[in-house]
Amino acid sequence: MVELEFKAYRRSFAKAYQTASGSMRTRSGILIRLSDEEGRVGFGEAAPIESFGTESFLSALSACSSLKGEFEYEAVMAGLAAYPCVRFGVEFALSMMESDEEFTSVDAPWPVSSLVPNVADMEAVEVCLEAGYRCLKFKIGTRDFAEERRALDHVFGLTEGEVAIRLDANGALELSEARNWLEYLGETPVEFLEQPLTRGEEETMRRLSVDYPTRIALDESIASVDDLNRCRDQHWEGLFVIKPSLSGQYGKLIESLKEGDADSLVFSSSLETMIGASAALSVAIEVGAGENALGFGVESLFADRGVGLFLGPFLQRDNLPALDDFETLWNRI
Repeated sequence: MVELEFKAYRRSFAKAYQTASGSMRTRSGILIRLSDEEGRVGFGEAAPIESFGTESFLSALSACSSLKGEFEYEAVMAGLAAYPCVRFGVEFALSMMESDEEFTSVDAPWPVSSLVPNVADMEAVEVCLEAGYRCLKFKIGTRDFAEERRALDHVFGLTEGEVAIRLDANGALELSEARNWLEYLGETPVEFLEQPLTRGEEETMRRLSVDYPTRIALDESIASVDDLNRCRDQHWEGLFVIKPSLSGQYGKLIESLKEGDADSLVFSSSLETMIGASAALSVAIEVGAGENALGFGVESLFADRGVGLFLGPFLQRDNLPALDDFETLWNRI
């Protein structure tokens, strides 16, 4: 038997977080704490994003309320199928309880990509470059195409081809807009264009990937483990952006990812606290995914400090928090 406690949180963004699919001023989630009669403790987090097909925040709260107190792991997991973020949080917390080590460490520094939502925010770009980031990610589709293209031309001038550039459309482009972007990107140092079309348009994106040299990455299309396996079965040859916190099954996700090509994987934050981010990074470290930069450079987006996980331009051996850090955050919320 294990006992579950939970606490809801709400973090404010330093500025409204704008993507092509909408704007957010706060980020809400739920911290989960498990304990047993032997004194073992584990932490997890449920950080839903409904636009990715997860449960809502209120649904996650309801699920956590139903689990509050003591329960048998095997007896509740099947009932959490409709609550992928809660299930992931609970599974990770259980894995922490059962492990002799808090986290598997990295053998060598792993590059981190910093997220700059506004492609025209040159001040933020310069701050990232001065900090030593070698990979930057921008949201596109929030402004006129010509305006965003001019801003990107400026970015290319600043980085001089020495920094990897990623673009994310959050599935909000029309087909004609996606073609305009891919035609423009063909002669640029952009690493990939992420989710140009909406979930369900994977076949159209596959055809686009054949027509243009810039690689396309799926994100919203592969929120769950089943989604990932489906796209693999359909022979998707581009990249997969993996947001572990949304996947629904911690153990099954690791098993599935180990069966594929590690070089096709790009691990990404879901804007969690340090608990959820550490859980997601533990998946990346366990799978050992290629050389692709980790999409976890997001802490500058938030107004608070000490709640999320700040990695800097590289994930290093001493970056990941300890159990005591999770306890401190738990007591702070």
